[in-house]
Amino acid sequence: MAQKIILFISFYCCLLTLKAIGQSRFISLDGAKIFTITKGLEKRKAGQPVIVFESGLGTPVDNWDTILDQAASLAPVVAYDRPGIGQSEADQEMPTTKNVADKLRRILQTLKLEPPYLLVGHSLGGAYVRGFALYYPTELAGLVIIDPADFTETNTDWGLQFEALGYSQAKIDSMVTKRRQEAYVPIREAPLSIQEEYKILFDLRKADFTEMRSTPLPNIPVAMVVSGGYFPAPKATATDEALFHTKMKYRMARWINLVNTIPKGRFFYHASAGHFVHRDDPELVMASIRIVLMDYEQERAANKEKRN
Repeated sequence: MAQKIILFISFYCCLLTLKAIGQSRFISLDGAKIFTITKGLEKRKAGQPVIVFESGLGTPVDNWDTILDQAASLAPVVAYDRPGIGQSEADQEMPTTKNVADKLRRILQTLKLEPPYLLVGHSLGGAYVRGFALYYPTELAGLVIIDPADFTETNTDWGLQFEALGYSQAKIDSMVTKRRQEAYVPIREAPLSIQEEYKILFDLRKADFTEMRSTPLPNIPVAMVVSGGYFPAPKATATDEALFHTKMKYRMARWINLVNTIPKGRFFYHASAGHFVHRDDPELVMASIRIVLMDYEQERAANKEKRN
């Protein structure tokens, strides 16, 4: 399965448009060159959020070419390749949530961009922007989280999908125990940086995403944009489809509960989009970005009025 995912990522990356959107440059960080794309920074107004894009596992910055220009019409934008991904050079650090947050923060500081930031994260990038909110919540204007690696899921939650399909509790308990105890197996045909990101995701899942689940979302505007499209593998069975829909039912319930913990939490669902929602339906993601920006500006205006 992992090999198929790697092949898909490689094939997908080859299909991405390679046009440069805005200004591209390399930033030197810890001896590695980090590729960035920016647009509209020179037009930034005082206190205006910067929209920052965080890609999914092994996915280069071109991933955002369907919405980067549109986003730049709303606010300045920054997108970048994590070390070892796309055009960025690899470094010597594992891409933990803390390391990725710290590195992104240093990139923004190098670009001389002060907070606030609106972070837009897809897939593993969704978990990464959630991680940034753990460490630097006061620097955020909001979050847009697109079809994320499910940072609300415990191993016990994972077992629930099988209960709905009629598995015995003993069988489920055995599967959950095995999942908790299994060791990471490197995907040797993948580039080292992608292997490292898989390892980080594996470790987060094995640990039940404890830190993210135990820390409330900061009281900022948050939008989750989720896909529900089922795209079967060539040898998929009816059981595979049932498992997918059951899994999504539980995930969406947890995600809705999550955004309900904050006053400006929103949930957007596209029943037929695939995992790359921002490519299947760019306008849905753009609408979520617009709403989060609007929510932030309304709160900023209300706080300013209170101070006066």
